[in-house]
Amino acid sequence: MYIKSVLIAGLFFYSQLLVAKSLSFGHHDWQVVCDNTHLCRIAGYSSDAEELGVTVLLERKAGPKEQLKAKVQLSAEPAEMIEQLPSSFQLEMLINDKSYGFISMSKALIAALSKKQTQALIASLKKSSTIIWRTKNISWKLSDKGASAVLLKTDEYQKRIGTVGALSKKGKNNENNVLKAKPIPVIYAQAILKKEGILIEEKYKSRLEKETMLNDEECSSSKEEKEKLTYYNLSSNKLLVSRLCWRAAYNEGYAFWVTNKKPPFNPALITTSGTDYSVAGQIGTISNSQKGRGIGDCWSYESFVWTGETFQLSSEGTTGFCKGFAGGAWNLPTFVSKIRVR
Repeated sequence: MYIKSVLIAGLFFYSQLLVAKSLSFGHHDWQVVCDNTHLCRIAGYSSDAEELGVTVLLERKAGPKEQLKAKVQLSAEPAEMIEQLPSSFQLEMLINDKSYGFISMSKALIAALSKKQTQALIASLKKSSTIIWRTKNISWKLSDKGASAVLLKTDEYQKRIGTVGALSKKGKNNENNVLKAKPIPVIYAQAILKKEGILIEEKYKSRLEKETMLNDEECSSSKEEKEKLTYYNLSSNKLLVSRLCWRAAYNEGYAFWVTNKKPPFNPALITTSGTDYSVAGQIGTISNSQKGRGIGDCWSYESFVWTGETFQLSSEGTTGFCKGFAGGAWNLPTFVSKIRVR
């Protein structure tokens, strides 16, 4: 299940979203996700028919003359086979039965490819190829299905088609007019007020519960669950309140509002899919983390930080396709930021 949320954060934040364009595109066993800085991450996986899972991650910043970085990761399943591997071992890379050397792999099961190996991999993905990493008696096969479309989509997004630096359709044009990188935006968080005691007067609770009630299309939890609000202190005059909003087979979401401590409450809905609220280093953060399927091999996530008026989006993304990697194979953000405390 993907994130289903509603964000009310004012015209300033809305304008940020319009400027910070990202990309998420997948085809067969490959995908590309580009974040708001225009950095693109390309992930390829083994096919679902393979017993042993392998995945690669290619990263490239926007802008001229940016080099491609590559990593390969092996699945830790099936455990009985992976447990037979030594604490460190050499993994040979083969493309169409031709060896492209070795990489040193540890029990972490992740390692970087050399520049030569990365170039060979990219060249092989433009046509039908057999791509394998192997140790003495175990092989991992990477699917090439969908790769060419994803490479082309990446070049299209970063405006490299027809340039000398294109991944897919190279040309003679220089890269002067390719998409430029954008700086990571800075979000100025407001320190949470540390104040104990009554957050809201008892006489106001029933009224606030009514004002934050959502219909069944917005929140599908039972009426009894909807009536239970949890209160958090934000500032001398602002509260964060939440209640269970919906439950699914292996996920659940809470609705969060910013309200005044006294009438008029003017509740502003932040999300209907929050999973946690926490304060770390005086920064208040609403988190949303949802499984893509029950075994938890892929996740979607987003987070919002308190700025003094609202909770502003600070991160968003997924861990990639559901391909058997516990906790997800990679971090593929569509939105990144730096957070500073006022």
